[in-house]
Amino acid sequence: GKGNRAMMSDSSVIDYVARDETHNKLVLIIQEDRPWDDVRTMHRQLRAKIDTYYGYIMDPIFAREYPGTKPEDVMITLFCTKNPGPESLQFFQYVRQVLAQDKISFNYIAHSPPPLGGSGMVH
Repeated sequence: GKGNRAMMSDSSVIDYVARDETHNKLVLIIQEDRPWDDVRTMHRQLRAKIDTYYGYIMDPIFAREYPGTKPEDVMITLFCTKNPGPESLQFFQYVRQVLAQDKISFNYIAHSPPPLGGSGMVH
């Protein structure tokens, strides 16, 4: 059912991992479907989530799973279905600067869910 969908509020898991062939990056995806209303909570949860992703990228286990992949080969992408407000955009900028110190890229993509509401589609 809908209850087990990965999202930002569960900070302990990596939501999705993808390969960006164009930029030759390993992309770790954070999925967020909630509106950016309660920014304090959202930002706290995003920060915890990114801490988890950061820890994973720096972990020796990561190096074994993705041999030869260095932090600069990794991008963390936040997919959100609701548009973030100015406060959140500012926070994303801060996150980008912090991660850049370890050469990890960060970007966000705001997109609408599929027009059919995803009925019958596999996520």
